[in-house]
Amino acid sequence: MQIKTIKVGELRTNCYIVIDENTQEAVVVDPGADSKKILAELQGYKIDKIVITHGHFDHIGAVEELKQSLKARVLMHPSDNWDLLPDVVLSEGDVIQIGGINLKVIHTPGHSPGGICLYTPGHLFAGDTLFNGTCGRVDLPGSSEAMMLDSLHKLFNLPADTRVYPGHGSPTTIGSEKEKGWLG
Repeated sequence: MQIKTIKVGELRTNCYIVIDENTQEAVVVDPGADSKKILAELQGYKIDKIVITHGHFDHIGAVEELKQSLKARVLMHPSDNWDLLPDVVLSEGDVIQIGGINLKVIHTPGHSPGGICLYTPGHLFAGDTLFNGTCGRVDLPGSSEAMMLDSLHKLFNLPADTRVYPGHGSPTTIGSEKEKGWLG
């Protein structure tokens, strides 16, 4: 598995391209802006899915342009389809297959009602649920501190060496975040 990170938009959102190197199949996660920049990184890959971790503007800004250019389907949780109608609705436990890679959907409300993370052994694409040293904001419309705590406890049950790819900022691990003790 290869992971490309592209910083996009004014908020420097992490857009991820997850690639199965054996089949050259890939998926785009959270194309928040800068569609031309993202498309340039997709040359040579077979892409038919765009996955959205949550529906905030800084994670969906380039979706329509990519969808048209790639003829790809948009996958997201239905609770966050305020400005974007998904082609495929995601729920807890669903599996998104990219070649030989299986990304399991973990529903993580808190930052938004339909927030999701994507897990494959050793890797977690966390959207705005978990960052290096903190979690996503819970003072926005539709957010919930109680739901965020439940979601974080769910994530903290993953193996400690799981590498976390957040929606903004630098990667971390589950173990590192547990050691920091900021969750309590």
